[in-house]
Amino acid sequence: MNRHTPLTFILILLITLLSGCATPPTISGNTQTNAEPALVPKTLAIKVATTKAKKSGLGVPQYENGQLIGYQFQRSFAIPAQIGNFFGFSYATNQVLAINNTDKAATGEIVKQVPVIVTVTHPEIVTNGQASTQSTWQDTLYFGRDNFAMWNFESNNELVSGKWTIEVKHQDTVVATKNFFVQVPPPMPAKVTTVCQVESEKFPKSLQASNQKCCAENNAQACYNFAWRGLERVKDTHGAALYYAKSCELGDISGCRLAAKLASNEQIRNDFYHKGCDLKDMDSCIEVNRLPQ
Repeated sequence: MNRHTPLTFILILLITLLSGCATPPTISGNTQTNAEPALVPKTLAIKVATTKAKKSGLGVPQYENGQLIGYQFQRSFAIPAQIGNFFGFSYATNQVLAINNTDKAATGEIVKQVPVIVTVTHPEIVTNGQASTQSTWQDTLYFGRDNFAMWNFESNNELVSGKWTIEVKHQDTVVATKNFFVQVPPPMPAKVTTVCQVESEKFPKSLQASNQKCCAENNAQACYNFAWRGLERVKDTHGAALYYAKSCELGDISGCRLAAKLASNEQIRNDFYHKGCDLKDMDSCIEVNRLPQ
């Protein structure tokens, strides 16, 4: 019979306990640990308020110390499509902030500027054989000041008449937009150097008729009308003076007055006023200090 002393039993117990601790415990895949999850960066959405154009039309660039600071706008029904002309609009807007979390698309982060896309939709323009009806470029919108969305006619292929739309967009928001009517000006007639020798076909038909009556029928009112509504409108001052002179010679008092105002020297001026005075025009008589005969 084998006899085991108390010391033997103690050694066997220690060996059993140590062997049980040699294998690490396994953790089920579903077991949750106390480790903190990784932080996911949150992108804040910047929202821009929509607005209307402040000023618009044909724009004249304004410079200060050689730097472009803005445009002076001239309102007109049609924008003349001419090389060097600018047209467009100014606008100012604000950032939409999340106040009381009512606007989920806004943010509490304040910024000074945001990128925008300017899109110009226009009649078909052909460049290097490629036709397009839209032109786009990137720009920057600054909060708290005027911004400008402008088109500059730089080449002859851009000179097309029709509806043009300029739109400023930030992400999915159309910030501001404006429609314009662009018109290619008709060809300018040559300056008149001799009365009744004029490129009348470059004038509207009603003025062509006035020129015909003036030169073929010696109609004084028609001569005056062609000078006033035609030649003065195309800034042909010398040509207008010639037609006013002809209308004066044919007996039109108004023609005498305007011919005098456009006269190149005092002697010619007085001659027209004397002619007007002879036609019983008191204003003309006063100018030359005489009474009608």
